[in-house]
Amino acid sequence: MKITMIELFQVSIPLMNPYRLSKVYGTICDAQAVIVKIHTDEGIIGYGEADPMPPFTEESPAGVMAAIRDYLGPRLLNEDPGSIALLGAKMDSLMCGNNTAKGAIDMALYDILGKERKTPLYALLGGIYRSEIPLLWPLGSGSPEEDVEQINEKLSEGYRTFMVKMGSLPIAEEVKRIKAIIGRFGSDIHVIVDVNQGWEVAEALEFISALKEYRLEFIEQPIARWNVKGLRRIRERSAFPLSADESLISVHDAVTLIQEQAVDIFSIKVSKNGGLSGAKKIAILAEASGIKCLMNSMLELGISQASALHLGCSTPNLLDCGHCYMSTLRLSDDVTDFSNHIEEAIAKPPSGAGLGINIDHDKIERYSQGYLKIA
Repeated sequence: MKITMIELFQVSIPLMNPYRLSKVYGTICDAQAVIVKIHTDEGIIGYGEADPMPPFTEESPAGVMAAIRDYLGPRLLNEDPGSIALLGAKMDSLMCGNNTAKGAIDMALYDILGKERKTPLYALLGGIYRSEIPLLWPLGSGSPEEDVEQINEKLSEGYRTFMVKMGSLPIAEEVKRIKAIIGRFGSDIHVIVDVNQGWEVAEALEFISALKEYRLEFIEQPIARWNVKGLRRIRERSAFPLSADESLISVHDAVTLIQEQAVDIFSIKVSKNGGLSGAKKIAILAEASGIKCLMNSMLELGISQASALHLGCSTPNLLDCGHCYMSTLRLSDDVTDFSNHIEEAIAKPPSGAGLGINIDHDKIERYSQGYLKIA
């Protein structure tokens, strides 16, 4: 089998509600993605998705389009799509970084291989380890009253894990939010704090000190991605586990975090981590080092979400809490039927070949803001 053509669609889909994050990212109103469609000479088509989000990622949607058009795509034509490791090495030799662009291609190659072998992706990633995964629900930066109201609403839908976004308000206000949530719901829910690099080390330590009598599942990425030694300092003084997200892009980042003993948890996102191949390597490193993983997400469409679900269902060392398979539920629309695999805040992996989801080509064209073809 040979790759004959690659199509790229730059799409934008509005969120149901604006998403207020830390002061680093501000408020986000739509999901930006690049959909990669790889054609083969045997008629099998594979789909991948890049989810760049500056300044979270160094890549932008336009940058992903250009990277695949000018560097990656032309060198993949006439290659065997089943040689995923070989093509991954080739892409690395052509460009440094650009993990979301490479990751989208990697997802599409896995989709082709699964379809060729008539098997779901989890069977190619080590086999099924769990048949379902609970979802978490994220709460944007807001007031204690808004937090409690949202949690009440989502509890009735089956959610028991909540990721509270922080990093834009004074520490005292953030502490009030957690005290209000735990004071109202206690041990009935799992509470995660995600700061998205919004604090300095001193602020993180102030927050931790103020809540030492309370229970949090963990704190994610409280400080700047580059400050690995700062993460270790926080971890050494924290009553709560610490998770790396923005600090964990490549396999090499994972090795550094492990060597520095900087965190307890790895936050895995298939798009930022270079697709299924890169994310799987990071999960294996984590397992060997006694580190648990959160299956997290960018603001993703159903292609990335399905890829991540197949990976999560084949990964032994996941945290015992909800994971981020709710992204499409927050969009005003999606180009796939991934949401059909979610019921009562539980995600179950598609059983069809490859990604196992249906793609709506009319919607891809409806939401497309740019198109490229490489042939």
